[in-house]
Amino acid sequence: MVTETEYISLVERLKDTVFRLARSILSDIHLAEDVTQDVFVRVWQQREAIVRSDHPRAYICRIAHNLAIDRLRHRERERSFAIEEVAITSRNYDDAERSDMVMLTKRFISELPERQRIVIHLRDVEGYELEDIAQILEADEASVRVNLSRARKSIKEQLLNAMNYGVE
Repeated sequence: MVTETEYISLVERLKDTVFRLARSILSDIHLAEDVTQDVFVRVWQQREAIVRSDHPRAYICRIAHNLAIDRLRHRERERSFAIEEVAITSRNYDDAERSDMVMLTKRFISELPERQRIVIHLRDVEGYELEDIAQILEADEASVRVNLSRARKSIKEQLLNAMNYGVE
C-alpha cells in the first residue's frame, strides 16, 4: 500500500519535470499547469502500479506526454496553431546577442516536428538518458537517437544561417 507520504514525495520530485515537459509540448503555461495537475490526479489513482513499477519517472512522464498531446490536439481543433514570431533585436551588445541566440534557438526548437521537439527537450533540457526517452515515447533507442541528431542538426543549420545572414 502506497502511503500519502510516499505519494507526496513522488509529486515533489517530479512536479517540475512534468510541468516543463507539458510546457514544451503545449507552449502555454496555463495549459501546462492544468496538465500537470491532471497527471498527478491520475498518478494518485494509479499510485500502486506507478510506485511499484521499475521506472516510475518514465511512467509518469508518459502520462504527461499523452495528456499534453491530447490537449494540443484539442486546442488545434478549436483554432489553428500559430507559432509566435520572435523579433530579432540589435546585435550591438553581447547580452543582446545572447538573448537573440536564446530566442532564436527557442523559436527553432518550437518549429521542429513534434517528435524531434520532445526528444530534444527531454534530452537537452531535462537530462534524460536515451533509454528513458525511448520508454517515455514508446520507441526504440535508435529512433530516439536519430530524432535527436536530426533536431540538433536542424537547429545548428538554422542558427548558422541566421548568424551569417547577409554575409557572402
